Amino acid sequence: MKSKMTPSEINICLVGDGKDLSGIALCLGNSGHKVSLIANEIPKTALSKDLEAHAMVNIEPDWTALQTASIIIVNTSENIELKKDFLNKIAQNATKDTLIAINMESYPLENFQEGFSNPERLIGLNWVYPAHQTFFLELIITDITNTEAVEELMILAREQWGKDPYLLKNGKGIRSRLLAAMARESFYLIDKGYVDPIDIDRACRNDPGYYLPFAGNFRYMDLMGTFIYGLVMKDLNPELSQKKSPSMLMDSKLNAGKTGLESGEGFYSYSENEVETFEKDFLKFNKKIKALMEKYPFEDQNDKQQNTP
Repeated sequence: MKSKMTPSEINICLVGDGKDLSGIALCLGNSGHKVSLIANEIPKTALSKDLEAHAMVNIEPDWTALQTASIIIVNTSENIELKKDFLNKIAQNATKDTLIAINMESYPLENFQEGFSNPERLIGLNWVYPAHQTFFLELIITDITNTEAVEELMILAREQWGKDPYLLKNGKGIRSRLLAAMARESFYLIDKGYVDPIDIDRACRNDPGYYLPFAGNFRYMDLMGTFIYGLVMKDLNPELSQKKSPSMLMDSKLNAGKTGLESGEGFYSYSENEVETFEKDFLKFNKKIKALMEKYPFEDQNDKQQNTP
């Protein structure tokens, strides 16, 4: 991939499985890339019609498309053997100069670079759903990563994909760790009988739901006064959950096959109409939130240094 290339000259292969693929493909296609989508399964979502009709996205099972790709993006469920299987197939078809980016929420990048034919060209790349309507993009590298390729990808993500990416250099992601910490405390409070899921949702929606899109965590602490948080954490931290095993509530839901919208029940129950309406409303809300965030851009003088490989 050369930095002077236009989006239409940068062919991207997107391979994997799961719900996230639709949003990622739309993000790349909307940016002007020719996208070859190779998937085990693409679940039906509110984005399916847009994906199938998109002129820049070609859904195909032919792995030889990887041979002409400038970038190969892998996005799968969080299963290390599945991810390695995809990487093995890619290694058999891709050229040695192709940049390969794989999502990795809970595994260090070194797990995938080890034994890979061109580890310096393999990076971590985490997205969130719906990828075509969010600023989020998490890039992960190690000390053996080809930094020139990463610099070009950062520019591409900002200027063409509409992203506000950040770069992590220790081989591990942070978004999933932050969410896992909050989820663990939430489940702990529920398992202890202090609250119900709806109480947790109200607390999250009606407090951080208002300030996180504007300021993030640390700017909000600056706004409110950092000393307040220092006092609270001093007293509260010793009481927070340190549990290492899954929640009793989560175990009971999974064992009963209550996997969320797809099954009609998770922590809440949904009618068939509610399943369809809930996702469509989420996409509408998401689009409006992004438009609001664009009015208050998130910029910092430290960004350039932080996001340079």
